[in-house]
Amino acid sequence: MMAQARKRYMTKRGTMSLDRKAIGDDFKKDIAALCATHGVSGFEDETIGLIKNMIRDHVDEMDVDVMKNLIAFKKGNGKAKVMIVAHTDEIGLIVKRIDSKGFLWFEVLGGVRAQALFGKHVVVKTALGKLDGLVNYVKPGRPDFMEQIPDLQDFFIDVGAKSREEAEEMGVEVGNPISIDYPVHFLGKDGSRVAGKALDNRACVFQLVEVLKLLKNEQNKPDIYAVFSSQEEVGCRGAKTAAYNLKPDIAISLDIAIANDLSDVADRKIITALDKGPVIKIMDRSKTSSVGVISTPSVVDGMKKVAREAGIPYQLEVYTAGTTDSATVHLEKGGIASGAILLPTRYVHSYELASVHDLVAGIELLYFYIKALS
Repeated sequence: MMAQARKRYMTKRGTMSLDRKAIGDDFKKDIAALCATHGVSGFEDETIGLIKNMIRDHVDEMDVDVMKNLIAFKKGNGKAKVMIVAHTDEIGLIVKRIDSKGFLWFEVLGGVRAQALFGKHVVVKTALGKLDGLVNYVKPGRPDFMEQIPDLQDFFIDVGAKSREEAEEMGVEVGNPISIDYPVHFLGKDGSRVAGKALDNRACVFQLVEVLKLLKNEQNKPDIYAVFSSQEEVGCRGAKTAAYNLKPDIAISLDIAIANDLSDVADRKIITALDKGPVIKIMDRSKTSSVGVISTPSVVDGMKKVAREAGIPYQLEVYTAGTTDSATVHLEKGGIASGAILLPTRYVHSYELASVHDLVAGIELLYFYIKALS
């Protein structure tokens, strides 16, 4: 069982705070199971099933729409409709061909990069169950070596099959989704850094689940629509349809921010850093198109005000090489006031790493911002 909803308390400085240790303990208990679910874009069912079990005692209603958005409703004072979005999908692969020797060839779902694929363990989800496999290239290092990274189309998956027929007998067929596997580990002297697969965006899914728990017994709150959205990694598709149907007054996206506070990265190129607090998005844009968002100033100002009053450190982000669900949500139904709270994350779309301290502070920021909307 998840820990019960916790009341806020007064710190020595007189600012409002939550029980940070208890939230961190919840996270360390639950994140491995969330990350382990197989939920590549368009195939989020397993992840949705786990989230349903996590929130069923903390919401008034929940439903899954045709896009596989899990939408949970928590009744408030009826004065405003607030939509909070955290996407459930992860980047991955999908089988496009099985060759005569039993090797699987694939297409990517989302931002998979070739340099992250060498020798990776993957899990192929079939109608008969899950299969382990290894991604590789015709020149794995021995006996041949390569001088440059090959194209994505030149990688294949070895599931141990000796022929196409044997692979098919194992359940493999064109269209099987494939998850890239990285186990969860807690790093550092105090275990406050978490590494794992799909922290983008399962860490933020946890944040939304935790806020629903915290709001369970709060009487003075707006109507909350928690949207665990689908297909964000392939174009923010699920959140777009959810926003159209719900038409909220305010929409807040929870996602990750690039933390590139690494050796030899020039100060002017730093986007965000670990252990400096959650990130309030100012604007973003997709690198390959004009799709993006300029966060609604009143939402940004409200978040900054709450953070200052609660003593929560925060960072601001202007980013032009990627976007979040806010990019599609804010354009629906004549325009929706939108913003985003982000979790600084290193090595995004690879073996990702984030700070538990930043994650807990992001939960505080979201919780107190919603309370302020009351």
